[in-house]
Amino acid sequence: MTVAEATESQATEQEKGTIKITVCMSLSGQAEGAKDVYAEFQKLIEENQGTAELSERGGCEMGQVGCRGYCSRDVLVDVYVPGQPRVTYERVKVANVPQIFKDHVLGGKPFARLAAKPDYYETLEKQARVALKHGGNIDPESIDEYIKVGGYETLKKVMTTMTPEQVRKEIRRSGLRGKGGGGFFTGDKWEKTANAKAERKYIMVNGDEGNPASYMDRSIMEGCPHQVLEGLLIGAYAIGATDGIIYTRSDYSIAVRRLNMALESARERGFLGNNILGTNFSIDFYVHEGMEAFIGGESTALMSSVEGKRPFPKAQPPHSSEKGVFGYPTNLNNAETWATVTEIIKQGADWYLSMGPENSPGCKTWAIAGNLKYAGLMEFDMNTTVGEIINDYCGGILKKKELKVVHIGGVTGGFLPPEKLDTKTDYESLIEAGAIMGQASLSAYDNSACVIDLTRFSIGFNETETCGKCTPCRIGLTLIKNMLDDIAEGRGKIEYLDKLQAMCEEINVTSLCGLGETAVKSVLSGLKYFRKEYERHIVDQVCDAAMCTGLYRYVVKEEDCVACGACIKPCPTGAITGGTKKVSAHIDMDLCINCNACYQACNFLAIA
Repeated sequence: MTVAEATESQATEQEKGTIKITVCMSLSGQAEGAKDVYAEFQKLIEENQGTAELSERGGCEMGQVGCRGYCSRDVLVDVYVPGQPRVTYERVKVANVPQIFKDHVLGGKPFARLAAKPDYYETLEKQARVALKHGGNIDPESIDEYIKVGGYETLKKVMTTMTPEQVRKEIRRSGLRGKGGGGFFTGDKWEKTANAKAERKYIMVNGDEGNPASYMDRSIMEGCPHQVLEGLLIGAYAIGATDGIIYTRSDYSIAVRRLNMALESARERGFLGNNILGTNFSIDFYVHEGMEAFIGGESTALMSSVEGKRPFPKAQPPHSSEKGVFGYPTNLNNAETWATVTEIIKQGADWYLSMGPENSPGCKTWAIAGNLKYAGLMEFDMNTTVGEIINDYCGGILKKKELKVVHIGGVTGGFLPPEKLDTKTDYESLIEAGAIMGQASLSAYDNSACVIDLTRFSIGFNETETCGKCTPCRIGLTLIKNMLDDIAEGRGKIEYLDKLQAMCEEINVTSLCGLGETAVKSVLSGLKYFRKEYERHIVDQVCDAAMCTGLYRYVVKEEDCVACGACIKPCPTGAITGGTKKVSAHIDMDLCINCNACYQACNFLAIA
């Protein structure tokens, strides 16, 4: 369903002549005040109910929608006037509501200042909206709205016209790969689990994202939980699962609530529970709220968490398809994969194969950030290159600055230079370039970013989040973090670079799980493409982006200093002399600890 089709669908759902207003009630929308915006619109509708002005326009009703991906532009409000194109308003505040209501709802003329520009709609149309298909178009808490757009029809098709073997064959033929970062072929996992001999089999959703730059699964579960649930039911039928678990983080409160609502309403309609749709197939699911730990998203650690144990990764084999949660065969895929399963069975393997390269068919949702015009969630054909994402979909680097570095894969990903913009976003192409898909985050930065500073954050995060079970990860990441700190604070030595390279390569091959294996990607890719920046920090003692405060050198511009003495008192080390009796201040850098207190205290911009 394209954006245009979704808009038409919304318009035809309403009574003829009725205007509809929808507000994005995703987590980011609510964080920006969506509840208050919704309440203000509702209040104005009630106040104008029955008036000649609103009656002549056919009346008005309110609705909520889930995440469509443009989180940086929340609160997003859509106004549907029958017979006219949808108008989306961006960054709506409560104070803007009366004007939108007066101009558009009552007056019939969009409020131009906040109305989205044409490139907003164009960017949506260009995307391959599969897992994000219904985000921003239907109420995520209404099973009826999901059914109106064809929801659960695919499940009916599977249950009444296809055998489990036929479903597995279609998924295998589609080439669908797990969208959690590893890229394992989904059909192979299903086949192994289906062929495993056991009295019970589990099927699970991995809805845990600990990467601070990723939120695809959360947004998909928030935006259309029924699409995830339908895909999960199709998978359960295909592998003969007896039990199901939706694993997510306890701090995903909106997703947890909507998932539980979806489960309850699906049971009421006969899509879940005993004898689903009148067949002899029965299964039920529950939502497991896991702890907020990065390691909790690793498959074996996740299963340990479900069992009530500390989320420690386990060595494989045996694989979870043979011995998973509670010792039974288990099939685990992330929420985006399950949402995609629904569409593959609905539209066929050939449709999915028409997207992406041969080794990575289909599409992938990315979390995009950085110095870009458009940021948020977008879903692309895997033939799309990094450069096309940045320039064609995201509007390029802001303020006409130049791109310096692209960080792909989040805290376990790597850095690519502008010369690698032609890299495709499939699994193998990214690995070959020195990055990984990981949890599919992409951040593009201009020259205001420092690669060493970005690397310190990634390594520091991974050091904090390691489970501590294996020595390479537990000790190695700390040693790497200490070296990076030395480089950023002026204590680095040129021989550190070869030591970092060797240590990272060793950690990459000796760590127990994928976290340790990929945690060092930021260092390895940084040394590969940005070694001169490391050398400049060490040899020249300069951070050109001015992000490494340990390399700051403070000087007093005598021509601007008025000798007011304001910089002396906040200095904790007594590094500043002069500054009174018409004598300009002087900073002794041997005593300076780069705390920045003097810079903040000077009201005359005399300290640089």
